[in-house]
Amino acid sequence: MNRYKVVLLVSLLLSLTLLSCNYLSNNKSYNEGVIDYTITYDDSIAPNYAPSLRPQKMVVKYKDKNMLNRIEAFSGAVFFTFIQNYEEQQNITLIKLLNKKLYYQEPMELGEYPSAYSEMPKLTFEYLNDTEKFLGYECNKVIATFADSTNQKFEILYTKEIAVENPNKNTPFEPIDGVMLKFRVKLYELDMNIEAISVTNGKVSMEDFVIPAEYELVNKETIYDVIYLLK
Repeated sequence: MNRYKVVLLVSLLLSLTLLSCNYLSNNKSYNEGVIDYTITYDDSIAPNYAPSLRPQKMVVKYKDKNMLNRIEAFSGAVFFTFIQNYEEQQNITLIKLLNKKLYYQEPMELGEYPSAYSEMPKLTFEYLNDTEKFLGYECNKVIATFADSTNQKFEILYTKEIAVENPNKNTPFEPIDGVMLKFRVKLYELDMNIEAISVTNGKVSMEDFVIPAEYELVNKETIYDVIYLLK
């Protein structure tokens, strides 16, 4: 084989490799993966938590219908994890506080939010015709308003290009038919702006959606007591 054929063959193999890598990195039909979010706060809204202790990031894992939201707080000393396990029809709240590990679970029931969202104000939605590219995904836009303050409007960007069925089911965002990449929540008196910084498609273990063996079962009141003690 002369050198020109070798160069052609190497070029062809390299092109196929690059095309394959590009397909894998931009394939938007995966139904499992990880989304990393950053959390910021409005200066005009002063939560009870000290700025250095506020949650700064959130990780979402998804696999088929199962969803996990994990928020790191208090400089990594505390982790809040909210799990929707559709195979077992359970909503699960995990709290890791230093060496203390607690969990509370409740059955999924139609029309009822899990305890994590029980104190969040209701939302109204205004659907826009605008779309926007965000992290390479085609996103629809919605203007949402908290029912307890008509002045508090915020933008939601959501995409249908991440293959998760009913990603917002049993949450105040249930009418949003897509994975939210930019939105806002009010949880435990914290008003958080949440924005995705990366989406990684790939295998996620079902072990992420079950209760770890070392966690201790407690009731809902204990979970709330722990949260309010951290303020």
